[in-house]
Amino acid sequence: MLRKRQSKKRNLLTMVPLLERRVSLEHDSSETTFLVIQRTNFVERITIRFFKQPSVRRIKLDKFGAFAIQQMEFQRNVNQISEAMSEHFGEEAEPALPRLMKFLEILEVHDWIIWDVDEEK
Repeated sequence: MLRKRQSKKRNLLTMVPLLERRVSLEHDSSETTFLVIQRTNFVERITIRFFKQPSVRRIKLDKFGAFAIQQMEFQRNVNQISEAMSEHFGEEAEPALPRLMKFLEILEVHDWIIWDVDEEK
């Protein structure tokens, strides 16, 4: 008989999102925050060289996204980031956890974050 593969169930609230090496945070002089992504794969390098495309992608973040990325740099887990958002922005950030989860989902789909499992319970 074939056995079903047992997958480990992980609690997303205890996982730590970390930015990929090619992704960084940049602050502009006008209090605007950008996510800067290096274009490093083969096809992108070809387009940069032959079609004079920019070598980085700059994505403008709103204040909630910028705050979440800053918290990621301190290596905080998802629950701690959500609590910090609620504390910093108050009612304006509510619902903080679903908003944060959607933001992290978008970052994960584009491979701009990696997950580290926090050992604390």
